[in-house]
Amino acid sequence: AAGAEFFRRRLQRAAAIPPEQRDPAVHAFVISVQLMRAADELLPLTADGQPALPADTLVAQQAEAQAFLLAATATFIAPDVVEWEGRQVNRLGRYAQRRVSLAGGRPNAAYLPALQPLGGLLVMYLYAGMIPNLPESVQLCQTSVACLTQQALRSMTSRQLQQMQRSSEHTLLTIDQLEAAFHYLITRCGSEAGSQAGSAATAALAKSVAASGERVLALQPGTPKGFLSAATTASGCAAANISRAGFSEFNAAMQRSMSQLLSAVRCAQAQRSPYWTVNSAAIALQVAMTPAVAISRADLEALVAAAEGVPAAVKQLSPVLPQLWVANLKQRASLVAAMLPAVRAQLQGSLLEASERAVQAWGDVETVSQQDQPSASCTCSGCGTRAIGLRRCARCKQAGREINATD
Repeated sequence: AAGAEFFRRRLQRAAAIPPEQRDPAVHAFVISVQLMRAADELLPLTADGQPALPADTLVAQQAEAQAFLLAATATFIAPDVVEWEGRQVNRLGRYAQRRVSLAGGRPNAAYLPALQPLGGLLVMYLYAGMIPNLPESVQLCQTSVACLTQQALRSMTSRQLQQMQRSSEHTLLTIDQLEAAFHYLITRCGSEAGSQAGSAATAALAKSVAASGERVLALQPGTPKGFLSAATTASGCAAANISRAGFSEFNAAMQRSMSQLLSAVRCAQAQRSPYWTVNSAAIALQVAMTPAVAISRADLEALVAAAEGVPAAVKQLSPVLPQLWVANLKQRASLVAAMLPAVRAQLQGSLLEASERAVQAWGDVETVSQQDQPSASCTCSGCGTRAIGLRRCARCKQAGREINATD
């Protein structure tokens, strides 16, 4: 299919870059595909697309759990929604759904005792990331996190991860990374679920999501992903609870968020990662424009300097990342372009112009957020076939939905 061919070209370009010269996001793209291919080989399907491995033998369950660990690792290291060639989504989904069905919703019954608790945790993690019910996803992750807080179960899970690592040629999740993966999924699903809930439910969920964001940073210190998780969930929690906590607490939370975002930008630059610099700078600019936030001139100048490099970064990364990741980067770049004039005016000391441009910028930001929001579910507008960001469907030859990306 044309979409798969576009994907392969991007992967080939990314893999051709020496590992030590790759942006961390590009490296994660290459490695995640390798992990998913390895998982794919362990999960055969029958002619009618059903799991071919028996569900109840130890050998088959070991292969299934190994595949799930490979897939969980790929999902965790990917900075955006993990993408691969398409086959593995179906295979993982079929096997995960079968395992959840057999377990009757009880993770501790998902596998034979020799594979517990790790087997149940892995299937819950993958299943939570697949289902459309976001509150259920959050609940599954929180249940799994509660399991990992019990020292005996955590130690047992850690030993099982180490055993699987010894038998694998790939670098797999550690116990801290597995916990961080659950918390990160909580922040992703919880933030989206909160936008769909009522005010009281939103406030309660936001606090839980913010706690997970802080835990991601604690488990992944000194990383852009950790700083961004803590910063974005903290600001979201502050906004959701402003009517209860008051403006003083809101202002303090936004100030902490600003500090963490500046750390994310500096960390991304230290790692020489244009990808994380784009994401960090875009969010940091939005928070810096909030009246509740005080930011020094030096920090603001550094932030503007980082933001001014965004167009070049997007151009550099577009040929070597999956199309959905590029679409999200381009949306961030559009946000940066909308906000930079107001920030520059503020630096130049024109308070009136800065105020006027800020009003215009927030309007532009809202427009970009609504119009340029990419979709992970790409379908052809001609025949409805699911595709990987096709420009023209290979099946019906009609133009498909385009997601601002170049090949």
